[in-house]
Formats: sequence, C-alpha cells, structure tokens
Amino acid sequence: MTSKNPLDTIAEILKSRHSFLIGGHINPDGDSLGCMCALGIALRKKGKEVTLVSADGVPNIYSFLPASHTIQNEVPPGSKYEVGIILDSEDPSRLGPVEEAFRQCEVLVEIDHHPGRERDGDTQLVRTSAAAAGEIVLDLLKAADILIDREIATCLLTAIVTDTGSFRFSNVTPDTLRAAATLVEQGASISEIAHHVYESRSVASLRLLGFALSSLKTTAGGRIAWASLGKEQMASFDGSESETEGVVNYVRSVRNARVGLLFRESPDGTTRVSLRSRDGSDISQVARLFGGGGHRTAAGCTINKPLAEAEEIVIDAVKKWMGC
Repeated sequence: MTSKNPLDTIAEILKSRHSFLIGGHINPDGDSLGCMCALGIALRKKGKEVTLVSADGVPNIYSFLPASHTIQNEVPPGSKYEVGIILDSEDPSRLGPVEEAFRQCEVLVEIDHHPGRERDGDTQLVRTSAAAAGEIVLDLLKAADILIDREIATCLLTAIVTDTGSFRFSNVTPDTLRAAATLVEQGASISEIAHHVYESRSVASLRLLGFALSSLKTTAGGRIAWASLGKEQMASFDGSESETEGVVNYVRSVRNARVGLLFRESPDGTTRVSLRSRDGSDISQVARLFGGGGHRTAAGCTINKPLAEAEEIVIDAVKKWMGC
C-alpha cells in the first residue's frame, strides 16, 4: 500500500479486498456493535463477503440495530478471510475466544479510540480524540466512497450516543457533534435510539438493577461506591450479562463518589468488573492491572476469582490508585 495515512490505507483495503472478518471486544457495547453493523452493511452492499462475530453475542437492547441479527458467536470452522478488522478494542485479547481467527487473516486492521498499548495489527487507525469509534468509522466510510444511508447512520449514531452517555460525558467534542449531525441528516433518529437503549428494559434487567442498588456500599469516605451481583442472583432473575447494561452508571452517580464499580459473578466463578470515574480520572489504569482496558472514565476487566475475592482485590487496587 502507498497511501499517505492509515485512513486512506484502510479505505483502499475496503475497496480492493473481498472477504472480511469483523469483530469487537467481549461484553460488547453500543460503540463496538454499532461499528460492526455499520461496516458489515456497507461492505455487503458493495458485494463483499462479511462475517460479523461477537463472542458474547448481542445484548437485547442492541437487537434493533440493522444487521445485528447476522452477528455470530463464533467463527465458522475452516473459514478463511483476507482481512480481519478489530473494532473498539485496544488489545486483540479482548476479542475473547475468537481472537485466533483474526490472527489467521491475511491482513489485520485495528480501528479504535482507546489510548494505551503498542498495537500489533498490520494497519492501525487509532484516534484517541474521538469520543467513539463510530466517529472514526464514519470518516473511513467517507474515505472509501461508501454512501451513508439510514441503516448505516443508525448504527454509527448508536455508537456515538452510547459512548458519550447521550452527549453528557467529557469526551464530547465539536467533531462529535458534527458527526452526529451528519448521521441525523442521513436519517438516523436520536429519539429512536434512546428508546431502544434506555427506555425499553426487560423485567429481568429492572429486577437486577434493584438488587444491585440494594447491595450498594461505599468506602474511602464515600469516594468509592460499588454494587455486586452474585451468580445466584443473576440466575434467580434469569439475568444475563447484557441485562446489567448501564447499572454501573447509577453507582457512579452517588454524591461525592469519585469511582463507581459494578461486580458481576459469572457461572464459571469468575467476576466481571465495570469501572467508572468522574472528572476525567483515568480508571482504565486500574482495569489494565487485571488484563482489562477501556476509556479514561469507563473501563472493564475480568477477575479469575469469585465475587468476594474480586471485590477485595479490585477495591484495594482502586484505593491505591487514588492514594488512599
């Protein structure tokens, strides 16, 4: 490739290559899934062969996304692809069990807005100033001369709305708002997205929210707040990991809390942790201590220990990070 920058290089790859494997991080959010669906739709409309994969599937609240029904939990055995595209993930290991399939692609592309590690894809398009990977994918599709229709716009606006907390977070920039305006002009609806993501919850998710908030605790003079869901509670409410989407934001909203944490125990005895911080503090530093990652103010990790032990070691790490 002789393109001058990664954006042009990847745009040329989208034009010239035929088969693509596209995926994002485990415990997928709206940014990861929105970008996956947008790229999948765009490339399929150009006659390309595309497999979309998410090791943890698609949370119910994102099932409205066009093309979400085509996302698979695993890569079909024996499949080979010219190009693997990793979206919204600072480390291929966060792809989960499908990582090896991406490693076997002829060309590996990484598109992300997280800061951090040295990447190992053949081509990386990383823009840490972007509030969401959806902003970057929008620019990429424009560079590849792909028409942004209503379906693609809906996917990318979902990516931006969810990764900015409906434009409430400190990561919002004038470029973010300009990108959102472009997508609305192409037919995407913020109110429709808000309805599906924030105003259409299952009974299980609301029950889990209630139980999580009833477990709320604080420490460090109220500067750290956390809530927990054990595997028994998850099972008793028929709740999956996806049903806890957004719960951690309630925890972070505790007055005077600098950090909010949500612990969710999995059936296998491991514990997933969501971490949120205020005032731009880089809580991803804590997540990376345990092999996780994310944004400055929103990160996650998985602890290979049961709930009580995970709480102890993560809260201790947060206290040290805060200088307590």
